[in-house]
Amino acid sequence: NMKLHNTPMPVLLGLSHRLVVKKFKELIESLDLELTFDQFMVLMPIWKLDGISQQQIVEGCGKDKTSVTRIITTLENKNYVLRIKDLNDTRLNHIYLTKFGKQTVEKVIPVMRQTRNYIKKDINENDYNIARSVIIQLIEKLDPNNG
Repeated sequence: NMKLHNTPMPVLLGLSHRLVVKKFKELIESLDLELTFDQFMVLMPIWKLDGISQQQIVEGCGKDKTSVTRIITTLENKNYVLRIKDLNDTRLNHIYLTKFGKQTVEKVIPVMRQTRNYIKKDINENDYNIARSVIIQLIEKLDPNNG
């Protein structure tokens, strides 16, 4: 697509993000789940490390603290997670998946794998890795705290 070749990088990054979110939404709706892309991005670090702190979730999903707090509240209201205060430091919250939360993530993971495989299917692996590396360099340059 020649039109895309003249498109600035930030526009391409935004467009690719929106298209991935749109594909995710289609797949989630096919599973009859009420879950947004951002909610799933917050659930993944919890699934990987149950009892994780909110700060670790912020670091693991690339969202700011305020957004993560809001999303955790929504996930708590939907019965996906439990928020439990640290016994030694009540300023700290530990986040755990509920049984329903675990079941939901385990339904979504195969769909995410299918999506990733679909996205990567016709892209040379070396090209994919170079693109990933360049995006990481952009992030590190623009946000040194993220490196």
